Amino acid sequence: MGEATSDVAAQASALRVLAVSRVTPSALGEGQHAGLRLKLSFFDSPWVMLPPIQRVFLYELGEDGGGDQGFPAVVDRLKRALADTLAHYLPLAGRLEYVAETGDVFVDCSNAGVAFVEAEADVDVRRLAGDEEHDIPAFLGLVPELDAWVLPAPVLCVQATRLGAGAGLAVGLSVHHAVADGRAVWRFMEAWASASREGSPITKALGPPHYGREAVAYPNGDELGREMLRTVAPNLPTVSTNPMHVRGVYDFSQRFLRARRTFYLDTDDIKSLRRRIDDLASAEAATAGGGHDGASSKPKPVSTFVALAALSWTAFVRSKGLGAGDDTYLMFLADLRTRLDPPVSEAYLGNCVRLCMASCADASGLLGETGILRAARAVQAAVAAMEAAPLAGMGKGWIHTMTRLPFHRMTNVAASPRFRAYDVADFGFGKPARVELVSMNHDGEMVLVGGKHDGEVQVSVSIDPAHMDTFKACILG
Repeated sequence: MGEATSDVAAQASALRVLAVSRVTPSALGEGQHAGLRLKLSFFDSPWVMLPPIQRVFLYELGEDGGGDQGFPAVVDRLKRALADTLAHYLPLAGRLEYVAETGDVFVDCSNAGVAFVEAEADVDVRRLAGDEEHDIPAFLGLVPELDAWVLPAPVLCVQATRLGAGAGLAVGLSVHHAVADGRAVWRFMEAWASASREGSPITKALGPPHYGREAVAYPNGDELGREMLRTVAPNLPTVSTNPMHVRGVYDFSQRFLRARRTFYLDTDDIKSLRRRIDDLASAEAATAGGGHDGASSKPKPVSTFVALAALSWTAFVRSKGLGAGDDTYLMFLADLRTRLDPPVSEAYLGNCVRLCMASCADASGLLGETGILRAARAVQAAVAAMEAAPLAGMGKGWIHTMTRLPFHRMTNVAASPRFRAYDVADFGFGKPARVELVSMNHDGEMVLVGGKHDGEVQVSVSIDPAHMDTFKACILG
């Protein structure tokens, strides 16, 4: 991986691991039992082949290092809160295991526990938190490794790093996507922070999780799950012999060579973007209708997500130089919890998402003044199709479809502006100064989360360095 590899190695040498311990669940919550074995559902199985979700949370602690006893006191507080939280979120303390006789993968919680890494690094937290451009080697050093390429493998690892002689703290976690989707991970973070700040991971506002896979029942779902496992990881318990190239679908060898930057769009920016798209739609409708207004022909207003996805897609097309004759795609995950019949509780700890795809047969249609309207309509159409039939196309066919798509002409939008990244992660020493997804894998990936201020959206982008300036200009106007 050339220069990126040497940079990562240099950063790793600057990081000093102080201790590695194991945090086990405290007294188990109601309905929990230490011998739990949880079979992955058909929603979970496709994620076995992917690297873990890795997030880092940066905190400015001041010169006192967060309290009278500094970093050791902070670590002790985090560990005690984690133990109390794992008592309710037991699958995160388990291990993924393959059962050859049945072809299933289970989460085994018979020896539940999570590795907790304590480290220190001579890094200025204010610089990391304030820079638009990511210091990728530094961020990589602040999240723990989670080796899941051969089962059995852990589900969760945690790292706490003292930054800049104690003036800052990084809390990093790596979570296997096969056990939890984005909403579940954010809920776990909120519970862990609540346990540290309030003394309990369960509050009136945040009830206990549930993770019985019967909540996402599907006809022949067990066999579908096995079929997906055979498709994405046919050599289990070995997931991949080359983690940088998984089943010919994903090439992870280039992900650290991407440029990564973070931008912030405030309430006015987002309102202006949505109004721009809605005005284009209204003008087009008025032209098509001969200037006659009517409630029945009024275009559907775009949501914040649709507007930002359309903005990302058109910025990607422009920055890549795509045009006439180039087909292009945008993919995103939709949370199905409230869309299933019966609906699934928001407290569900597992995967309950499906892939959605917007497409454009000719990228030139996404250029020009109305390009963003075309993109928005394609995204709206993908959302509408998902809402009309949430479980349509859930067989393994979508995996084969993905392998045939041109990844260099595809962008993806991850997470959601609804994820309150800065509000949920207050462990008692203030909200984080910066939250980032470290595991950005795709050229043209945009990660959306709620920003630091009300109504703000944080936009983090990973793209070929040669295309970043053009992408930024399109995003910020």
